[in-house]
Amino acid sequence: MLRFLAENRGTIFLFLIWYVVGRLNTPIFFVVASISIILMWRKLMFMELFLGFLFVLTLSDTINSSTDFAKIFKNVYILALTAIALAERERFPKINRMYLYFLPFILLALVGVFSSPTPILAVQKTLSYILLIFVVPQFLIKSFNDNGSQAIKDFIFFAVLLILTGFLLELLNPGYTYARGGRFRGVFGNPNGLGIFASLVIALVYLAKDIFPQLFTKKDLRVLIIPTVISLIMAGSRTSIIAVLIFFLFARLFKLSPIFGFVAFLGVLILTEVVATNLVGIIQLLGLSEFFRIETLEGGSGRQVAWLFAWENIQSNFWFGRGFAFDEWLMVKHQDALNDLGHQGGVHNTYLQIWLNTGIIGLLLFLRGIFLNIINGARKSRLAFPFLWLVMFSILPESWLAASLNPFSIMFFTGLTLLTEEAFKVSRVKNELKVESSPMMA
Repeated sequence: MLRFLAENRGTIFLFLIWYVVGRLNTPIFFVVASISIILMWRKLMFMELFLGFLFVLTLSDTINSSTDFAKIFKNVYILALTAIALAERERFPKINRMYLYFLPFILLALVGVFSSPTPILAVQKTLSYILLIFVVPQFLIKSFNDNGSQAIKDFIFFAVLLILTGFLLELLNPGYTYARGGRFRGVFGNPNGLGIFASLVIALVYLAKDIFPQLFTKKDLRVLIIPTVISLIMAGSRTSIIAVLIFFLFARLFKLSPIFGFVAFLGVLILTEVVATNLVGIIQLLGLSEFFRIETLEGGSGRQVAWLFAWENIQSNFWFGRGFAFDEWLMVKHQDALNDLGHQGGVHNTYLQIWLNTGIIGLLLFLRGIFLNIINGARKSRLAFPFLWLVMFSILPESWLAASLNPFSIMFFTGLTLLTEEAFKVSRVKNELKVESSPMMA
């Protein structure tokens, strides 16, 4: 981490300036950040541009009104990155296969705009999703072509730095990084957000390690994993903790045998209903009632209200949906009735939200894109399917993957890019050949 901070101190200082100026004056921030992006472009600092995007997305996730500038600027930022990638076509890579797998879903989402009750917002949401799937592989692969696997390492170190910043803020301003109920949220909007981010960071660390075996030293792994796991536990996110356990469990099973891994996964699916039915009793038996906040399991939560409401409205738009942002319009329209039932917020389920917005056909096309990418990535890494199970479980009670401009979706598509890009596979083969032919190995 010290090496990362030393080598990237100028970039980190620039992001700190963005934060300070943004809190003081939003118009001035827009000028300073825009000029910074142009200068980084002219200096061919594509990795720094990508890190800046993750930084702005993280700021936009906070609930503090002092970072509202990031919620606005993230839309400008993704347009700027797209313009740079298009203007520099000779420097940037070809369209990644990952994007092509999602193309049918993208086309259907565009069609849904025409039946949206909020067409302008639907266009914006659809466009941002299209651009995210385009931008992430473009800048990650370009950074890799410029800096090798060090670019992947720097991206992960920067993600962990964002987690560490939460601990630093707590030292500077005690209580600031804790939500009501005493759960740690760090620099994110809520504890569940920190949990999702931490679980994705853990998955990316081991994905990168599997694809580039020489990328991290044992010391690197300790620096990356220990604070991330601590933040995950302090956040108390039940879903994220279980998702990480699922990741490690299936990583072990797939290492033994891919066939055994699939059989075990089918067994888990069969046992899911049994576990769900007896979950409260299992947690009590293990003595973890307080940690898993068992009272919310026993009494239900607003999520159940949201899921039932979404399912009822899906029946009216079962096949095609009414476009991106339809869920937001629907929830706002019935906000008072939902509040009376104990629900505040969105759908809280990626599957239901995508189904509501794009219909069952859109949901199947979306899942098709994910599965095809994972199947392609499984040829390169035994962790492809464990990564899939982690994400599929994580999005069950949360809607983060149904949205684009948040600090979680960018991590997911970074993982898919690692799994699908052929340049990473070629680099790994060369690295393994180099290790095999070294004098020390002879």
